[in-house]
Amino acid sequence: MQRAAPKTPGPDPREQTLAKTLGLPELLVRVLLARGLDTPERAKSWLRPELAGLHDPFAFTEMKRVVERVRVALRAGDKILIHGDYDVDGISGTVLLHKFFGLLHCPSMPFIPARKDGYSISRASVDAIVASGCKLVISVDNGTNAVASIAELQQRGIDVLVTDHHGTSENVAKAYAVLNPRLPGAGYPDRDLAGCGVAFRLAMALAQALTPSLLQSDEFREFLLDAMAYVALGTIADVAPLRGENRTLVFHGLRSLSQSRNPGIRALLDAAGVSHRGIDVEDVAFRLGPLINAAGRVGHALDAVALLCAPGYSEAQVAAKVLERHNEERRRVERALQDDVLQRATAAQGAAIVLGSDDWHPGVLGIVAARVAETTHKPVLLCAFVGDVGRGSGRCTTGIHLRDALGACSDLLVAHGGHAAAAGFEVKREHFPAFVDRFATACANQVVAPEPLAVDGEATFGELDPHTIRRFDMLGPFGHGAPRPRFRTHGVKLVGTPFVDARGQDVRVRLVADGVILPARLQRGHARFEELRNQRGPCTIVYAPRIAARAEDGPVQLDLLQLTPDAP
Repeated sequence: MQRAAPKTPGPDPREQTLAKTLGLPELLVRVLLARGLDTPERAKSWLRPELAGLHDPFAFTEMKRVVERVRVALRAGDKILIHGDYDVDGISGTVLLHKFFGLLHCPSMPFIPARKDGYSISRASVDAIVASGCKLVISVDNGTNAVASIAELQQRGIDVLVTDHHGTSENVAKAYAVLNPRLPGAGYPDRDLAGCGVAFRLAMALAQALTPSLLQSDEFREFLLDAMAYVALGTIADVAPLRGENRTLVFHGLRSLSQSRNPGIRALLDAAGVSHRGIDVEDVAFRLGPLINAAGRVGHALDAVALLCAPGYSEAQVAAKVLERHNEERRRVERALQDDVLQRATAAQGAAIVLGSDDWHPGVLGIVAARVAETTHKPVLLCAFVGDVGRGSGRCTTGIHLRDALGACSDLLVAHGGHAAAAGFEVKREHFPAFVDRFATACANQVVAPEPLAVDGEATFGELDPHTIRRFDMLGPFGHGAPRPRFRTHGVKLVGTPFVDARGQDVRVRLVADGVILPARLQRGHARFEELRNQRGPCTIVYAPRIAARAEDGPVQLDLLQLTPDAP
């Protein structure tokens, strides 16, 4: 659809003043103003968030009750079982609490169920907890809706403290106490914390209440450095929005990853090939996170716990090699599954793709579902059957709320949970055909209003010099809920011939505006190649500028987000 290019609005009169006050380029200040950071104080707080600005952990309504129950366990010398989850968020939060209880000289036992046993506190978990002899369980990243399992444990005299960020306000388990910022009445001002973030808030409350002198010790400062690293790993890998407290925690956590002397973290960085430079969000999302996740996908999540808890670097290296082997196996299994799913997905009709098989590995369903959802622009659920029960994962990129759609099928499911864009479920084989139809109907009935693409302002190509774009890193970390700066430029023309990169996914083009030529890429834009080849402009583009390489002298490149031909 063509439209006339609108006139570029004049500069914001506040821009130059704030730029001079902060000593920053006007283009960078344009982004600050667009995001509501319109005073020097607000801007400085955003650019350098302080841990002191975090909310009081006792804002959680049930935090005092949790702390008192832990105090009883400490006085009695009871061992605490930490029940984690098999993804990065659950693993990192489990390790964080295990390390913290070590500081308190309190015996604790990290426990994570096998993926085949199902999500959260399953039957297998209950049996393991009872066998352990522990009288206190703290869950991490799970447990909110584990109604039956927690009821049984409480009846057996085993208290369960839930720390979680999943689940719904219906059917909340009657645990001894629940810390979940998403639940009504939780009391905590920030609902966006990941599971590891909730575990961190618990550790801080315990430190303040039980051993305030610990806060000044060298041991606690070293723990805090590692804790920040764990929280960054879990928050980024769980795709939690990088705003509010998550931004503060990840801001400091990325630096902690680079600076940590923890042998497990050092070996993890070495295995991922990122140990000799600063760590960013993409490193965690695409290098470190997959290594940790691979343990829970094709091995056992406790292999990742062993790495992060390794007492020395030699032990950590051995544990890292185990994760590398798991990751190689994960890639192999994933490629085969993806080929199978894409072939079957082409024949799928309706508003959603729901597929199941007895031959699929359950550990890679989520990854493949995400890629198929990206390709087909439909919600995707993949289910692996073992006997009469199937366990599956779903992903969605279109705005349809997966957890709500699964909720509409709850009578056909054994269990379900998750978020809007990622969810898990368990279904009996006999109910699967009816579930397929019901889920597709639930997706079709959801009204999804397209979200307009937010931009931070207008820009000319002349403003996009490497020195300025390099300083955009000050606005990070970037990720879900905190995109890289985006600008709009009018009157742009394509020069030369576009080409598809070696992977056959991204289209590379060269763009010119006001006499300045810049390279650009349209990620996963191979389907629009012919359109771009025939487009010469003028057009209006929305893009995120970045330095094309990690080298300091790398050129500016535009990541194209939208290209609209202008009317003659």
